[in-house]
Amino acid sequence: MGGASTSAVASTIGKALVEEGVITEAQLNRALRTQRLLEEPKHLGDVLVGLGFANRQAVNDVIAKHGGSMRLGEILVEQGLISNESLETALIAQKERGIRLGAALIEMGAINERILLQNIAHQSGVPFIEPSFNMVESGLLKGMSPDYLARFPMLPFNRDDAGHMTVVVPKLDDPEVRQAVEDLFPGGVTLALGPREAIEQSIEDFKAYHVRGERLERGHSDSDADPVVQLVDHLIIQAIDEGASDIHIEPMVDVVRVRYRIDGVLVYKTDLPANMLAKIISRLKIMAECNIAEHQHHQGGHVAFSHEGAEIDMRLSIYVCVHGESVVLRILNKAMGLVTLDELGMSPNMLTRYQEDVLDPSTGVVLITGPTGSGKTTSLYSSIDYCNSADRKIITAEDPVEYTVDGIVQCSIHEKIGRGFESTLREIVRQEPDIIVLGEIRDKVTARVAIQAALTGHKVYSTFHTEDTIGGLLRLMDMETFLISSTVISVLAQRLLRRICSHCAVPCVPTVREVKALGLEMSEVREYEYRRGSGCAHCAYTGYRGRIGVYELLVLNEDVKEAILQKKPAHEIRRVSVETTGLVSMREDAIDKVLQGLTTFEEATKHTPKTFAMRPLRQIVALCR
Repeated sequence: MGGASTSAVASTIGKALVEEGVITEAQLNRALRTQRLLEEPKHLGDVLVGLGFANRQAVNDVIAKHGGSMRLGEILVEQGLISNESLETALIAQKERGIRLGAALIEMGAINERILLQNIAHQSGVPFIEPSFNMVESGLLKGMSPDYLARFPMLPFNRDDAGHMTVVVPKLDDPEVRQAVEDLFPGGVTLALGPREAIEQSIEDFKAYHVRGERLERGHSDSDADPVVQLVDHLIIQAIDEGASDIHIEPMVDVVRVRYRIDGVLVYKTDLPANMLAKIISRLKIMAECNIAEHQHHQGGHVAFSHEGAEIDMRLSIYVCVHGESVVLRILNKAMGLVTLDELGMSPNMLTRYQEDVLDPSTGVVLITGPTGSGKTTSLYSSIDYCNSADRKIITAEDPVEYTVDGIVQCSIHEKIGRGFESTLREIVRQEPDIIVLGEIRDKVTARVAIQAALTGHKVYSTFHTEDTIGGLLRLMDMETFLISSTVISVLAQRLLRRICSHCAVPCVPTVREVKALGLEMSEVREYEYRRGSGCAHCAYTGYRGRIGVYELLVLNEDVKEAILQKKPAHEIRRVSVETTGLVSMREDAIDKVLQGLTTFEEATKHTPKTFAMRPLRQIVALCR
């Protein structure tokens, strides 16, 4: 894609971002000037995100909305889904072999069919629907021939109150399919784009239902009574089966967008016709015992759902917005159970040191730090479980108790009935514990209690919201500086990175940009082999399935304690820690996991803080393994 074309794309996107109020005209002009001055070319969206003028989701949302004025290749490049080089190669293949651009990109492995169809749908201004037979009202297909639907293929999906039909097809420009749709539904039709495989599977399921007269819904025999019940159940079951933590149902201008949060990242699943929103919201309100007549105020509630013999709790949040009511359904799956220390993903050297120098000693404060959603609670419980034995009394004060562990005395804080942190912490010491677990250090009171308990010979574990190990120490010093250096024995900082999907992992070569972003040199990177996920049904076409922890373990020694007592700045304490304790940063731990083929350069760059210059790769490997 040449310079003129790139400028045109930037102009289109920039203008759309200003129109939508995402950025100002002045911010656009500054970003364009910055873009021209960069030695290594960057897309306008990346520049805006880098300058802090916009976030990636907002840029992608605007691209999706205004994609009709852009070429498909330009949309894919600007979203970072393909590179300029991949687009150039695909355009050559398109010209030489007479194939579609999308087909060329899929053949090259640059993109998968699902993401391609989503972008074609947005560019064409039609819904993207990934159908399942369980999402379709059975009465809608009454009298239709499954063989006729399979011949084209097409799947009637929804009919609104005015009789207008939405039909899902795998290609929008197939004249035979268009004619067949018009012949079958002469009263007006909206075409939606969907994956051919999903359409064909839905038709096969319809054929089985047509022959046997049986519904294929799993464990929900009453779903035939109401198609909306059937649809909502399907969305929830699909989310549970795919390991989602949240379901997002969001009203847009013309459609309802459904996304799942999987492994900490929102994954776009499907669109639904806009006329279905009110019925879906009413069904969810009934499930959560909310007021179905209320549409002007935000609401919340809890939903109990049965799936494959398990009872699953869900938390419903309904937020009133300009296009209707937006829903987030948090899936609280407590069946996950405890994770052992060996399963956390610590490197062998770090795990040994954590057990011997941190968990085995009988006194001192151990802090586990990181932002929300970084896996702190999981690591905390794994550490407690390791220490749990018949000759130790472990007692907790949590808000709330998230896992119950046999052999441990656990208490949930309940401020409304007067069981607050302060009164609970006073009583804990009278229970003669060996180990005290505070769910979180949140203020000076809990910090002081943790330190005083350690001074009287107890072992104390707690979590803390900070960026890294040194940040944890400095924040604790801000809250309670008294005797920090003599009580805190270790700080464990962590993040969660997405694992490469084992079902679709393929070899890959990192780009110069990816390598430089981590502070590495291409010469040393070339000595190793790398992988990425190409995207498949097992990973919702993201290339990732599951997550793995990356860690930074600081075990305080006399040099670090002295630096703390002298109130040295963060960079100086970190320098001392690296030089005298062998501290391995989270980013270095992440790089080692990239070398093992567990995650990608992109995940390591995005989710780990840049702290100091990287050691050579061989040294990182030696320190971690």
